Order: sequence, then C-alpha cells, then structure tokens
Amino acid sequence: MSDDDLISAMRRKAGVGRPPPEVTSMSSAKALRLAAAKAAEYCTGMVMQVTDVMEKLTSTSRLPDQISDNSLLALLEGPENAYGLAVFSLAVTTSVVEQMTTGNVQKHMPEERKPTSTDSVMCFELIDQMLAHFEHIVQEAADPPDIEGYRTAAQLSETRSIPIAFDDIRYRMFHMTVDLGQGLRSGEIMFIYPASRPKPKPELGSQSDWQRDFKTSVMRTEANLDTVLHRVSLPLLDAANLGVGMTIPIPHKALMRVELVADGRRVSFGRLGQVDGHRAIRVDMDAPASLDGHHDTGDGLSGLGKAGMGGTDFPALEADGMPDNLKADMQSADAFPAMKSMSDDFPSLGDMGGDLPPLGDIGDLGDLSDFSALGDLPSID
Repeated sequence: MSDDDLISAMRRKAGVGRPPPEVTSMSSAKALRLAAAKAAEYCTGMVMQVTDVMEKLTSTSRLPDQISDNSLLALLEGPENAYGLAVFSLAVTTSVVEQMTTGNVQKHMPEERKPTSTDSVMCFELIDQMLAHFEHIVQEAADPPDIEGYRTAAQLSETRSIPIAFDDIRYRMFHMTVDLGQGLRSGEIMFIYPASRPKPKPELGSQSDWQRDFKTSVMRTEANLDTVLHRVSLPLLDAANLGVGMTIPIPHKALMRVELVADGRRVSFGRLGQVDGHRAIRVDMDAPASLDGHHDTGDGLSGLGKAGMGGTDFPALEADGMPDNLKADMQSADAFPAMKSMSDDFPSLGDMGGDLPPLGDIGDLGDLSDFSALGDLPSID
C-alpha cells in the first residue's frame, strides 16, 4: 500500500460517524450579529457581541413603553420620507463614550443620566455603520426585510416625540441584547423600521382620493328644485271656503321674486322670464334669505303673507259679524270684498310685455310647464 492510499484510508476512518458540517443560512438575526461586531470593531475598537435577537411587529402607541429610561433615541430617515428609529440603552451609550475617550469600557455600572448631544455625536457614526453592514449582509437571506437606505438624522429628546414624528402604521422592531467590553457590561440595542412603506402624504391644500370620490358622488346626486310664484296668508275660514272661480290677486313684483325651494326649504330667489321661447328662471344666489328683509317665521310662509302683498294687511273676515246674504254667497267671486277692493293696488300682469289671460286654476306651481297661461314674459338678459 502506498503512502497516498494509507493517508486516504486514515481520513475515511477519522470521518466515520461524524455528521456533515452545519452550514446555517443567512437570517436577520445572523446578519445583525455580524453587523454589530464589525461596526463596533471598525468605529471604536470595542468588542461587541450580540447574545440574543428578537424580531417582532409593534406600533407607535406601544413603542414608548418598550424603551428603557435614559435611552439614546436616533431618528432614522429613509427613502420616500419614511422614518425609523435606533435605540441605544444607557449602558451601550456609556460604553461607546468610554471606549472612544479612554480606550476601555469601565467595570462599574453607568450613572443614571439623560443622553446629551455629545453622546449622539459620538454614537451616530456607530449606528450608521451598523445599519450599513446590516442592510448589506441581510441581502443574502432568502427573504430580506425592507431596510435599505436608513441613516441617522436627528436625536429625539424623549419618547413622547415618537407618536408625533412617526406615521401611525405597523413597524418591524429588531431587539438585540449585547455584551460590551468582553462581558463587562450588558445593554440593549433596537432598530425599528416601517413594516410597509407609508402612503405619500398629500400636499397642503390638495384633496385626497376619498375626498375627490365623495365630492364626485355628491355632485352627481339628483336634486329636485321647486319654484313658488307667490305665497298668500289667509284666515282659516277664508281658506276653507275657497272655490273654483274665486280670484286671488298676485302682485306685480311676484314675477321678479320667485322662490326656489329644495327639500321644503327656500335656497334662493329668481326672476321669471323666458329664454328661446321657454319659461325660465334666473337664479339670484346673492338674494337675501327672505323677501323685503323679513326674517323666516318658521311657518313655511317666511314672512311673505301680508308683507309680500305690497305691505297691505288683509282685514279679517269674521263669521259672526258677516251678513247672512254674504254667508250665502261665499262660493262666489264676491265672497272676499276686502280682497276685491284691493285689486286696484296691484298692476296688471299684462304690463310685463303681453296680454295675459286669467290665471285660473294655477295647480302645482313646481312645474313650469303649467305657466303657459301667462303668455309672453320678458326675456331674461
């Protein structure tokens, strides 16, 4: 047997019963361990060993309770105006400062104190190096997290600033427990990234998609508008005895102050006229809320009863003081002597530009097609 055969046989015997070497795939936890060790050695010369890594989802409302007191908070700025957070516990911050100023990590526990701007200046370079190594190494993982492009931007003074500075979305938190200075101290480091990219914020004064869709839906909704030529207030007795053939005077200015009503409420006034041979109303959106400055009385008449009839009060028709012959003739056109005597106070509608036949039974004034009996009306300029 030659020497080569002997060595080969000995190698085979030495490997009998041994399992194949373990080759662990890359993961976020493994990438963090390597990134922390390399960054600490490169920036400070300090030995930093990650002993435990925990990854979980969190929110801005829960983050302040998960951060220990006196921790250094570094705001991380990422692509597309996304923000993250890096947290160094007091033990980590103090160890980095001691290593960079004295060259060693002290054995005693650090004194409780708030982090200063000097601490942030000395620690931000280490944080950026850890972030850069982490995003580079983790790309070897099968499903790497979206953590590229985040770097330190500013120091947050307190945990109350977190809900103000961050969007209200879910965040991915990497929580590490580290040994510092060859086991002299133990501390915590957190890297917090958005779990998903936040939606871009709309510019000031611009409308969101929901606002535009809602406005479009509302503007496409049908709105029924009714027109009221005139309103008259009568005693209940007179209204109950109205009959066919009776005349109710309409003032001249009624054509100039037609009410526009929607859902039982007046929205504006208009002027009745014609356009291209069709009845039309020119809407006046700047018209006052009620005719002649009178306020809405809440009874649906809006103060248009007696005031709308030229400012003249109708005398009440008392049944007890009415002659018997007048009571018998209530169904005739002479049943309202007061209204008859007032007919001279109102100019004829024929003065509006044409001979107008009697209105007769007006019917439902909401339909402009029923105004055919009015004849020619002035054109709306």
